[in-house]
This record gives sequence, structure tokens and C-alpha cells, in this order.
Amino acid sequence: MPDPIAAASLFSGSPAWVLLDSFGSFGDRRNHTTATGLTSARHPIKVSFELVAPPGVSGWFVHCPSLKKKRGFNGQPYILNAAGPLVVMRMAFFRPGGSMFDYFVYRAGPGKPSLDLIPGPCPSVGFRKGVGILPSGAGEHYYVVFPVPRLNPRTMFQIQVFSSENQAWSTKVARISVDPETTYDEVVMHHPSKAIASGGSPLAWIDLWRGILLCDQLDKEEPVLRLIKWPVPSPRSDIMDLYAADASRDATLSNGVIRFVEMEFHDEGDAMDIGWTATVWKTTFGSNDWNECFKADIAEILAAHSSSSDLLHNLWDDKSNKLDLNKVSSAPPTLSLTNEEVIYFMANLVSDEAMLLAVNAREKSLEAARQTSSDLPCTPCSFSSFLDAYPGADMAGQSEDIKRVWSLLCSMLCQYGWLETN
Repeated sequence: MPDPIAAASLFSGSPAWVLLDSFGSFGDRRNHTTATGLTSARHPIKVSFELVAPPGVSGWFVHCPSLKKKRGFNGQPYILNAAGPLVVMRMAFFRPGGSMFDYFVYRAGPGKPSLDLIPGPCPSVGFRKGVGILPSGAGEHYYVVFPVPRLNPRTMFQIQVFSSENQAWSTKVARISVDPETTYDEVVMHHPSKAIASGGSPLAWIDLWRGILLCDQLDKEEPVLRLIKWPVPSPRSDIMDLYAADASRDATLSNGVIRFVEMEFHDEGDAMDIGWTATVWKTTFGSNDWNECFKADIAEILAAHSSSSDLLHNLWDDKSNKLDLNKVSSAPPTLSLTNEEVIYFMANLVSDEAMLLAVNAREKSLEAARQTSSDLPCTPCSFSSFLDAYPGADMAGQSEDIKRVWSLLCSMLCQYGWLETN
């Protein structure tokens, strides 16, 4: 089936997906991405994005003209999650005695971008990275899911869900599946680094050390939790305590397919000789078998000097007349949302520079590089492909109904294979 993300991007001036800075900035950047709304204190607020294709990092901006930045906001706005055309963000505001948190859902389409305030009181977030969003129906509604970090009784897991259709909160008690991998102890030890909407009704909480906690039938009264373990064993507990899993692992879920990448570092004692090997596996829901897709040793990756540009001059080896990527001291991976062969690495170089590298694991080649801020946290998002997903989006006075029908038509053509995306 053609990829609906890629199909929508055919009719958009925006990238098919972006690496979005998880932290927002303050400023008025009104453009075609801008959406407006109201805070819980009834202050007008605007959110805008400045989008670039990976390996560039896209930014976003918040503007609340009736508030002063230093007196109104208590810290930077933060992206909690994204799925399809939806982005969940949290903003903290000063209030007497502490902070007040507002949660918003940005919708890129169909039609004009919108910004919805999730009505409170919102649950206390024990795992900020565990907040999930799940499109429902034909995409006009959604669920926002807050996991509650407690298990009671031993076979249950509590989650709180906001439904945009009902504009109401509900508490669901998920049943833990009875199978060899999904045990009570495994669920208790599961610490999600992100939540992913996997298509349909499942929502997956990703623990990059331990596996995927799949919450199926979220729209039912009693969802079911099932654990899917990674194709490689978890490291020792002391390693998990000392190191962040996303420094060496990443995972994505799309259309029932799970992809997982792990990096193995090899240090020969000299900081200039640090290298790493990336291995990518994939499997499908309902399968216990993982298939190894690609394995790329960075020492073998070559690129033409003409493509290296000034950004890669510190990686060029004049003796071998090629790029020496062993000079990368660390490189947290991010899997592409649209190309199964490409992995993005946030590379910290031995020269104290930092950049994003796009590596084709199948071809074992460096495809692109972009300078960026060191250790910048990014959220992979596909909402950009839903912006202006219709011809003549910049034409003034165009009917919102026409925009909505055209966007839905694109999705239908993709579903039945009548619209090619390549």
C-alpha cells in the first residue's frame, strides 16, 4: 500500500516528515503553519513552525501577546508527542505558589491548522515521555492518553484518556495479557521513553532497553497490554542505570511493522578511533520473529569529497582520500519515518562540533549532513505532510470544505493504491 504520509506530501509545500526540536521558542512567526487558540486563563496564543527536511532540525514558536515571556511562561514549551497530523505540547505558566500546565493539541489538517486546549484538570504526568496521542475515526477526532504509574491489582494497569469527540476524560483499567513475555514484573519495570500510535487502535509505549508495551483496543472498555521484547537482550542493570537507551537505540512503528536499531560502539583506546556499527531489525504485530535488515559499519561508509562540504572537513582523511566517520565520538540514532534504509545520527565530533548525519544503511553511504546544536532533543513528526495537502493552498478565500474533501480524497486514493507516491 502506498504511504499516505508520502502521498499527502505530494500536494504540500512542506517536507513529508521532520525532526522537530522538542523545545519551543518564544516569538511571533506567523506563516501557513500558524494556529491560534486560548490558554486556560483565556489568553490568546499562537503556535507556528519553521520546517526543513531532515537532516535539518525544524523549530517552533509560541506567541502569547498578552503575556510577558519572563513573567508569563515558566520555562520553554515542550513537545510531548505527535501522530499523523497531530502534535501534543505542554506549556507551563507562572501562578502563585508554583506552575500551571496547559496541554494543547495542534492539528495540521485537514483544512486550516488549529490549536485545541485540552480541558482540565489534566492528570499528573509521572512519565512525561509516556503521554500518547491516537487519531480516531477518519482523523477528525483523537484520544490523548496519560499513563498512571501504578498497578492495582497485580493484573491491571490504569490509564486516563481524553476523547476529543466527547470532550471528556475517562479512566480505563487495562488488563495485562497472560503470555510468557508479558509478566507483572516486566510491566512494573517498563519505563517508556516515548509513546507511538501504531495505526488503528493500538498505542505503544517504547522502553528502548526492555521492549514495547502494546496497548491494544484502547477504544474498548478494557484494553489489553502485551509486551514485545527486542531482538537483542537487555544489558545489565548497572548499564541501564548509567546510560540512556536512546543514545544507542531507536524504534518506530508504522502500518503494523516495528523497526528497531541498535548501535554497538567499539573503542580501541584512542578517542580518534571510536567507531560504531548500526544494526536494523524489523517484525510485525503478532509475530515473535525479528528479521535483520541491515548492518552498517561506519568505518566502511564512504562519500565523495564534493558532497562533504565545509561541514565535514574535520572528518576528511587525506591519506585514504575518504571520510573518516570513526572520528564521531557518539551518535544517537533516529530511524527515518519514510525510508526504511535511512538512519539519522546526532553526531558529536571530537572537534566539539555537532551535526546530523543521514546514513543509508543498505547502501552504506553518507547521504547528507547538517550542522546543529549539540545534544539537541528532537521529535520525529509527520504532521508536516498534512499541511496544505491540496492544490492552491495559498489561494485566498478557498472553501474550507473543499480543502477537507481534497485531503480525504488523497487518503482514499492512497488506501486503494490509486495514487502512487514514488
